[in-house]
Amino acid sequence: MIDQIITGMATVIAGLYPDAMVIYPDPIEQGLVEPAFYIHCIDVDQRDRIAGRFVHSMPFEVVYFPLNGLSDIYSTLPVLLANLRVISLPDGTKISGIEISGKPIDGEGHISVTYDATLYVQGPPVAKMQTIEITERIK
Repeated sequence: MIDQIITGMATVIAGLYPDAMVIYPDPIEQGLVEPAFYIHCIDVDQRDRIAGRFVHSMPFEVVYFPLNGLSDIYSTLPVLLANLRVISLPDGTKISGIEISGKPIDGEGHISVTYDATLYVQGPPVAKMQTIEITERIK
């Protein structure tokens, strides 16, 4: 699920900035080509719901490495905040982001967005009652 969300986020960013933007899904030690984006999942939280359902909260961070400093960050942040609200996963499913925020930190743009997904875990089959036939008559 995390890889699908990263792919969906990368697709949105690539559509917004098709010219020479590099999107890194993994940390890069050397050879970073600016302008670039780095997308990663911060952690995964699971909350139980009824009837075998779980809610996974997955906060992601998009780090933007600008070419021209703060002016690039200030023009990019509002665009990303608006467009990462709803993304399409590779299978066509749409997922909504919550708690979206962005700010410049140390010359980089940091955008945080959380995606929640409800998952259903199917348990073992349960024996069911037999059917009963009832006939009705009116006298």
